[in-house]
Amino acid sequence: MAIPQTLTYALDSLVSTTWYNMRTVAVDQIFTATPFWYWLYSKNRIRREEGGQFLGIQLLYGKNTTVKTIGRGGQISTAKPENLTTAKFDWKTLAGSLVRFYDDEKRNRGKNQIMNWIKTDLRVLELSIVDHLEGMLFGDGTGNGGLDFDGLGNIVTAAAGATCGGIDSSVHTWWDNKRFTYNGGDSYTKNLRTAYNNASIGNDHPSFILGTQTSYETYEDGLVSILRVTDTPPGLGDMGFEVLRFKGSGMTFSNHASFPAGKNYLLNERYIELVIDSGSEFEMTEWKPIPDQLDRVAQVVLRANMVSNNRRMQMIINGAP
Repeated sequence: MAIPQTLTYALDSLVSTTWYNMRTVAVDQIFTATPFWYWLYSKNRIRREEGGQFLGIQLLYGKNTTVKTIGRGGQISTAKPENLTTAKFDWKTLAGSLVRFYDDEKRNRGKNQIMNWIKTDLRVLELSIVDHLEGMLFGDGTGNGGLDFDGLGNIVTAAAGATCGGIDSSVHTWWDNKRFTYNGGDSYTKNLRTAYNNASIGNDHPSFILGTQTSYETYEDGLVSILRVTDTPPGLGDMGFEVLRFKGSGMTFSNHASFPAGKNYLLNERYIELVIDSGSEFEMTEWKPIPDQLDRVAQVVLRANMVSNNRRMQMIINGAP
């Protein structure tokens, strides 16, 4: 005799509806749970696009060589300089499953039981997405057979000559990020000041410094006698992150297990962003029966990747405390 499916199908609709009612809040919480993602989120560096085979990021890498001073009757070249190219980043897909066991459906049949059960499962999935996003943040995009998002380990590399976005920076040196080797004979502040200035061009400066807890505390130790303000709203401090100021940058730390030891990142918000496929922004799939079982499964999917359009404005310090 067929198993009655009325409750199962009603729950399909209820869980999906609950997710979409929670989705806006959940997405906000996902991107405000860690300092780096909140920094991008608060700076409007999360951009939506409509699909496509890959993410093409246009790069200006040369000057217009026709510009010059001229005298009376002087000529100006009409040659068109080759100063535009495209970095190609792949779309990456992050997904997690929600499984509904038939026995759980039967046990949780009261209205309050059902809602508590659903919200607990969705909250666990939300927290798991946060953890996975932060883990990939410091990777180089090669994890899980190259399926992981491109992270700072790809965009701001510790060693010179990396290929990023399909462009070999050992050949096209204008595409390489900047790096600084920590001098243990100098104070942390002096090292940080030199790295910051090296990463600056004119009035274009790093806007976010992310390091280890030890780096953060080393800098904080030197400020104890003068420390007054940690952040200027609206900023990272509004979300409860411990933030100090270094020149024009907010400075904080990550304790995530994947954060590379001895590294500090000096990042420029103008040239780094997370691009999301607007058709797959934490969307939930239809519920599907699991073959040969009474249970059902759906996935929540994010299609996105982190990109840069100017790596030379990003800096990494190697050998920091």
